[in-house]
Amino acid sequence: MIKQIIKGLQANPAVTDWLINEVKTISDQAFYVLQKIETTRTVATCEYSVTVYHQYTDQGKAYLGSSSFAITHKISKSELAKKIDEAVFAASFIKNKAYDLVTGLKKQSWKEKTDIIEPFVMIDQIATTFFGESSSNIRFNSLEVFFTQTSSHIINSRGVDLKKTLNKFDVEAIPSFDGDKQNVELYKYFTYKTLDFDTIKADAINALKDVCSRYNAEPIKEINKVDVILSDKDAGEFFDNLISDFSFAGIYKQNTDKKIGDSVQKDVKGDLLTVGYTLSSKANAFDNDGVIVKPVKVIENGILVNYYGGNQYAQYLNMKPTGNMSTVSVPKGKTAIDKMRKKPHLEIVALSGIQIDIYSGYIGGEVRLALYYDGKDYHPVSGFSFSGSIDACLSNIVLSKEMTNRITYQGPKYIKLPTMELL
Repeated sequence: MIKQIIKGLQANPAVTDWLINEVKTISDQAFYVLQKIETTRTVATCEYSVTVYHQYTDQGKAYLGSSSFAITHKISKSELAKKIDEAVFAASFIKNKAYDLVTGLKKQSWKEKTDIIEPFVMIDQIATTFFGESSSNIRFNSLEVFFTQTSSHIINSRGVDLKKTLNKFDVEAIPSFDGDKQNVELYKYFTYKTLDFDTIKADAINALKDVCSRYNAEPIKEINKVDVILSDKDAGEFFDNLISDFSFAGIYKQNTDKKIGDSVQKDVKGDLLTVGYTLSSKANAFDNDGVIVKPVKVIENGILVNYYGGNQYAQYLNMKPTGNMSTVSVPKGKTAIDKMRKKPHLEIVALSGIQIDIYSGYIGGEVRLALYYDGKDYHPVSGFSFSGSIDACLSNIVLSKEMTNRITYQGPKYIKLPTMELL
């Protein structure tokens, strides 16, 4: 199929450059209903994403437009030619400043090592771990477990020929609480690179605790300002949002007025931040443009030290691309979570999203479920938002000693944002 696509692209003189991404997946899947196995299956797919680049000039300026299409099955020569023509036509309306595609020197391949010989045996062990923490009225109404092996092969017209094979387990869980007042459910999603059953057991326990909290949650009352504690995925999302404007694209589009060497934190009374991106594994070695990625520090000790991102906008800024990565990396903090929890605080259980705007100085988020500690007892609460000054937040932020290691976040398991206003 790749040879057929390349021939079709080379046959069209309006195609300036091209990129093909072949993605093959093998997914072993098990579905449990009311904690009993319902269905198992293995799904294999192969898809091709083809990006066509068309360079042209308009009023003396050079542009490189691009347009992509997908191929999910066998296709005739004439059908392929039609798709390429349509992509060229669409690309001719995209006014991206001209740039060069990534250049490749040799074929390279990476593959994650795995000792998973019998995926369905491991899947059942994961399910058994989840179900082992349940009781008659607090259990998992639904559990879906997937072991997926994904191979990505990128080839472009400038010699890039890269392949990587990655593995992961995904768990979609619906914990439920059947009580006297009502029945409530939550949606939980977990991803594991390695099978650390202590982590899996902790996730199961916390999922069931969270649905109990949801059952007992009430509106929060008579609290104006409070420290907010984020954990795991939400902590990672906080840091990801914090440095999002420092990407090459963000700098080019003038999303921030900060420059390399500027302080991101002012009058620091809490922890100095070092935030960047790293590889989820050594095998996850390149991005969708074919850039070989390397870990990068964006903020170091509170100072903006690097921009980051992909090939296109790096060229616009005359800088070397770092590649696009999705795993946020932050060193551990100095404070144990038990110390963070001593004073009244709000610990987030479920957050619909967090917004940070460095330019306007805003931070905020909508809370679906949280635990409020009044100094003596915990109270499940829901249905409100928090907001505050990002500058004040960054000045006093506290990071935990405890660490978490997830696919999209490697850093302090807990972070405390001081004196947030509740709405």
